[in-house]
Amino acid sequence: MTALACQRFEKFWSQVALSYNDHEIAILGSDQPRNFNCITNKHLCHFISHIKDNLREAKSLGFKISTILNRYYDTIILEMTKSKETNMGLIALTEDNIKYGGSMIICGDNQIGIKSFLRNISNYQTAEKTFVKKKGSIAVYKKKQPLFSHWKKYQDFHLNRDGYYTRCDMFSPKEVDKGSRQLTSAFDTKLFGEVADLGSGWGYLSKEALRQNDKITKLTLFENNYSAYLASKKNIDDKRATFRWTSLKNIKKLKPRFDHVICNPPFHSGKLKDIDLLRSFVFYCSRLIKHQGSVWMVFVSGVYVESDLKQYFDIIKILYKDNHYFVCQLLKPNIKRH
Repeated sequence: MTALACQRFEKFWSQVALSYNDHEIAILGSDQPRNFNCITNKHLCHFISHIKDNLREAKSLGFKISTILNRYYDTIILEMTKSKETNMGLIALTEDNIKYGGSMIICGDNQIGIKSFLRNISNYQTAEKTFVKKKGSIAVYKKKQPLFSHWKKYQDFHLNRDGYYTRCDMFSPKEVDKGSRQLTSAFDTKLFGEVADLGSGWGYLSKEALRQNDKITKLTLFENNYSAYLASKKNIDDKRATFRWTSLKNIKKLKPRFDHVICNPPFHSGKLKDIDLLRSFVFYCSRLIKHQGSVWMVFVSGVYVESDLKQYFDIIKILYKDNHYFVCQLLKPNIKRH
C-alpha cells in the first residue's frame, strides 16, 4: 500500500499546499518518509521517528529529523500505524505539541482501520476537511481545545504481563513472544564470552541470556527502535550489558568478534512481509561471529526454511521444531562467499 499512500498524500497536498507554505510541520507515525516527499518546504518540516533507518532516509530526502517533538508546530501530520493504542498515544502527543488553531492531519490506509479510527475521532471533533482516495483517507482537524489528554497513558512505559517495561509501539509489548521463550530454552547454560543480541527489542532474550549463562563476559544489545532500546535499559540491570541504538547498515562495519549471536529476527517492514529484511538479519549474524562462533535463532515455521540458511552457514542444527516455530544453532559462517 506504500505507493497508494504516497499517491494519496501527493494528490491531497497539491490541493492544500499553499495554505501550509510557511508552517512549521512535523510528521509522526510514518515508517515511509517518501510518502511525504511532495512537501517542498522541507527546511520547515521535521520527520519524527524512533526507527534509525527511517530517520536516515528522511534526512537523505531533506527533512529535519528527531526522535521527539521539541517545539510547538503549526501543523502535525499523523500517519496511522497498525497499532490502535500507538495511534491514540500519538493523537495525545500531537495535541500537546500543536499551536492553538493549528492543523492536525491524520492519514492512513483502509486495511489498518483508518475509517473506524476517524469515526472514533469524530466523537470528539468534526473534521474541517476529508479526502478519500487510493484505498485510504485523510482528515484535517483544527486544535481548539484539549480533547485527548486521557490518551496520554499510551505514551508511557508500563509493566507487561511478564514484568517487563514495554510500550505499544514495539514488538510483542503485552507479553514475551513464544518463539523467544523457545530460543532461551535452547541456549540455556551454553553461551560464553562476548555475545550479541541482534534486534534485541525490549531485552527479554538478553536478560535471560545473562541470567542463564554466568560465563558471558559481555553482551551487546543492537536495536533499531529507540522506544525498545529505552525499554531494554529499564529492563536490564547487569554490568555485562551494553546498549546500542543502531541499524543493520551500521552493524555491517563491525568486525566478527562475537562468540555467540542470539536473534529473533523480524520478517515484517511496517505492515508488509519482508523476507529480504529477514535474510539480512541472517547474513549479518554470519558476519558478526568468530569463525568458531555460533548463532542461535528462532524462526516462524513456513516463513524461512533450512535450505535458505545454507547460503550463509555450513552447519545448521535444528534444536526445536513445531507447527509454529523452529529454533536452530548455526555454525561455520560462509563469510568468504560474500
